[in-house]
Amino acid sequence: MKALARQFLRDERGIASIEFAVVAFISVILIVGTVELALEMIVDATVQMAAQEASRVGLTTTAPATGTRQTAAQATIDQMLGGWKKIGATVSITELNYGTYGNLGSSTYKPTSDMGGYGDVIAYNIQLKMPGITGIPKMFGINELTFERNYIVQNEK
Repeated sequence: MKALARQFLRDERGIASIEFAVVAFISVILIVGTVELALEMIVDATVQMAAQEASRVGLTTTAPATGTRQTAAQATIDQMLGGWKKIGATVSITELNYGTYGNLGSSTYKPTSDMGGYGDVIAYNIQLKMPGITGIPKMFGINELTFERNYIVQNEK
């Protein structure tokens, strides 16, 4: 019996399989985590671009051919972030009309539905919420990712 036990303890066959099983799991988690991080960076950049484009629509002094500047900005955001909505993202947009730069940071504002008038200072907030794409964030207790951009612009006079 002792000879058989010694034989099993000295036997090194199958060590590579055990090492592979341990290292492969860690490697797969690192690779999938890297993919998740890259996709989140792409989502963040997309929200940034959508906010910039939407604020440009509000800055212009000319009304769009159809609808209002508000609907044109919404259409721009929907076009740029629509792909993320297909995988469960929700987008919310808030515009606050402060009137002048002197009112920024105070409670002297009013929610606006028309992106303000000429010369008004408008604060735009675009927020995209979505679950993680690969499931890695859920492993760490993060059920929903939030990407947010704020812009403060003065409409052209």
